[in-house]
Amino acid sequence: MSRSLLRLESRVARALADIIHEMQDPRLPLVVTVERVRISADLSRARVLISALERAEETAALLNRAHGYLQEELAHEVPLRRIPRLSFHTDLREVL
Repeated sequence: MSRSLLRLESRVARALADIIHEMQDPRLPLVVTVERVRISADLSRARVLISALERAEETAALLNRAHGYLQEELAHEVPLRRIPRLSFHTDLREVL
């Protein structure tokens, strides 16, 4: 994996963590952590590993339903020609 892709994954993870933290949805747990982001080589998809202290599966489903909003906010934070389609997971095997 290229160094630039690793830097991009790290930058996307930090930006998503900030965006999720700022979301005003009462269904989200207070603590949601973005553990890892894996972006495909063509930058079309990003698989995001999250953890939450409670209701992790429900949180991943909620974030998957809000992927359009999250992609739009991410576009403001990370300057890319094309923002990858986000999918959120709680199992490391789904991300690797």
